[in-house]
Amino acid sequence: MSSLSSSLVFAQQTIIRYGFPVSLTLGNIGNFFIIVVFCRKKHRRNPCSLYLLAAAVFSIIGINWGIGSNMYALYQPPDPFIQSLFLCRFRGYILQTSSLLYKCMILLGCVDRFALTSPRAGIRAFSKPKFALKMIGGFILFGLLISIHLPINQTILNNRCLPSGTYGFFFSIYQVCIFGVILPISQIFFSFLIVKNLKLVRVRIQPMPATDSIPQNILTRHDITLIKLILTEIILGILLTTLYPISLLYSILTSNLLNKSTDRIAIESFMSFLALIILFYLNYCITFYIYLAISKPFRQEIKQMILKIIKWLEPEQIDTVAHSINVRRRVEHI
Repeated sequence: MSSLSSSLVFAQQTIIRYGFPVSLTLGNIGNFFIIVVFCRKKHRRNPCSLYLLAAAVFSIIGINWGIGSNMYALYQPPDPFIQSLFLCRFRGYILQTSSLLYKCMILLGCVDRFALTSPRAGIRAFSKPKFALKMIGGFILFGLLISIHLPINQTILNNRCLPSGTYGFFFSIYQVCIFGVILPISQIFFSFLIVKNLKLVRVRIQPMPATDSIPQNILTRHDITLIKLILTEIILGILLTTLYPISLLYSILTSNLLNKSTDRIAIESFMSFLALIILFYLNYCITFYIYLAISKPFRQEIKQMILKIIKWLEPEQIDTVAHSINVRRRVEHI
């Protein structure tokens, strides 16, 4: 193995050993707060909040099965996911399904914001919580079914769990079409429609959340905030995941090349690692912190939540301290 190959392997292992624990921790904490916030009653009445809630759930699944499994393989060798064909296929199925559903939830949130901002009452009628729950359920079923080919065809080859042969070629094309063409183009398309609607429709901003008594063509401050979150999420997702379909497309185009040098194979492997493991999963980990940066109402909700947790813990801490003082006094008295 050349010095370049050794350096890239070392860099990859270092990222997994030190970067992954931080990403896993921050990602789980962030998505946990997103779930808690959007589970509140006032958010459950908003369809876009339901889509973001579902996205956070699939994000946690993707983080733990994607980053967590790589960490486990490094810290607890041998890697069980290349020792057991069942685990290999099950992990691939979970990762594929959660990634697809996460992107679909963001797309549905974008479509919902388009419907809400539409000047046509018939289109605005689709921006309802009941309709959102039906769409979430339908897309979950769709994601589970469309990814079923992966646990059937994925295999273990050269100590790697991956789609191989002819199926591997078509799976790469499938990934490029889904994550590189259909989903990002759809998200960009509806994002432009949202911006267009906001320019065409005279928006009246109300200080209180929307209720059934407020016309659907009147946007609340909460609706504006969700539009900002959705559009930012789409921009961030496209920027971070663009390299993944490009890497897959490159793999497809160069799959028939023979006599690749060791350094070239190492570079291609490292780029694939960056595209899938680093940038693709980084999208899951930093969403919460992006929300904090761009949304003042979201920051206020998190602040209130943290203050409630501190207030809830304070009496227990006082009781614990008082109990310790009483015990110490009894001991000294004896």
